[in-house]
Amino acid sequence: MKRSPIFSLLAMAVIVFGTLLLLYATTTTKAEIILPSELASTPSQDRKRLRVGGQVANSKINYTLEPEIKLEFVLHDHNKTDLSIPVIYQDLKPDMFAPGRDVLIDGDFVNGKLHAHTLLTQCPSKYEPPSPEQHISKSDTATK
Repeated sequence: MKRSPIFSLLAMAVIVFGTLLLLYATTTTKAEIILPSELASTPSQDRKRLRVGGQVANSKINYTLEPEIKLEFVLHDHNKTDLSIPVIYQDLKPDMFAPGRDVLIDGDFVNGKLHAHTLLTQCPSKYEPPSPEQHISKSDTATK
């Protein structure tokens, strides 16, 4: 039985439409990770839908639960502490959040501040067992 040319054209149109839809979905959801120093060097520009990766500075962290939940801290690059940006996150503080911790933030950069929508913290480095010297010294003190 011979297939009609209309069926072939319809099949090709579905394949082309599916491919275009897939390309559109991948290009609109990808996000480049920007460093805090890149944002701090151009504070006058407001930017929407950013993904910023950096390290929580050792400066003061403000976390309030009342009258509203708000976490305020400073973010900087891993090796550069001279260019940093203030961050405002209005949700509960993640358990692993601490100074010096690497974080990934999705948010908007408005008036020189990063208003975070999501805040992801990196887990501490992988587990490392104590050295044998530490284990021996602890067991010696326990037997005495």
